[in-house]
Formats: sequence, C-alpha cells, structure tokens
Amino acid sequence: MPARIVLWVIFAVFSAMTVAFLSGHGANLIAGYNTATEAEKETVNERKLLRVMGGGMLVATLVIFVLALLGGAAPMVLVCVSTAVIAVGSVAMVYLANTKCKK
Repeated sequence: MPARIVLWVIFAVFSAMTVAFLSGHGANLIAGYNTATEAEKETVNERKLLRVMGGGMLVATLVIFVLALLGGAAPMVLVCVSTAVIAVGSVAMVYLANTKCKK
C-alpha cells in the first residue's frame, strides 16, 4: 500500500511538471538551464526546450500512471518494460535538448 501511495504522489508531481513545461513555463526546473549564464541561455531556444522536456515528462507521467493504477498487481514484465520506456525517453530528451533546441 505505501508503494502505491508513493506512485500516486510521483504521478501528481510529474503531472504538474508536464503541464508547466507544455504550457511554456517552468524553465527554471530544468537542470543545467537554470544555472546557465545569460550568454549560454541565448544559444538555446527556450520554447523548443520546454516542449521537448514536456513531451518526455508526458511519457514518464503516463507510464507512472499505468503503474499506479495497477499497484501491486503489475506484472514484473510490465515494470521492466516501463523502466525501459522511461530510460529511452530520458535519453531521447537529453539528445533532443542538446541538438534540436539550439538556435
């Protein structure tokens, strides 16, 4: 039961971050971007960056939602596939943020 509560809390936090990123807000929540100098921030298209981060967070949020719905009844195969999907999504976010989000 505590694991299910933790999943729902993570889902709520991820949902809030997804909405913030996709609505064009929350750039300060992106690690590295919030500590960048103004000159470094000038080389990044903030709108594209927020869209990329929002898309990646949406994938992770949906995966966490499915796991939270199933709770303890989630088969181990689904947990492994979910972990792989989040890992691939994270790698894709980093790649896109470093290549497609430049001005």
